[in-house]
Amino acid sequence: MSFKSLLNKTCVIEVLSTTPCPSSGQPLESWLAAFSGVKCRLRSRSVSERRYGAVEYQKSTHALYTAFLNLGANNSTSLKRKRVLLEGVYYNVVGFIDMGGRDKCLCFYLERVIE
Repeated sequence: MSFKSLLNKTCVIEVLSTTPCPSSGQPLESWLAAFSGVKCRLRSRSVSERRYGAVEYQKSTHALYTAFLNLGANNSTSLKRKRVLLEGVYYNVVGFIDMGGRDKCLCFYLERVIE
């Protein structure tokens, strides 16, 4: 069984974009889809995973696995500017790791957005 065969859902990865308002010059923020139709697998993280994990990942409620994506040069500094839309639910990206491997995959650490 290959890693890619385990990716049973699709999601959208969005980035926060800032543009100046034409009339006032004030910055306007909007979410733009950076990647659409990304095959993925979502998993809830246990309490012990969050308690004993790295500090930056302790508040993450879920882990999302995807095939490798080129997220750009400023990955670590722009995590607050990324979110995931999966089955109508938004998740903020709080961190991610390159898991490498033969199929090259990423694990995103997510915090569910409560609206």
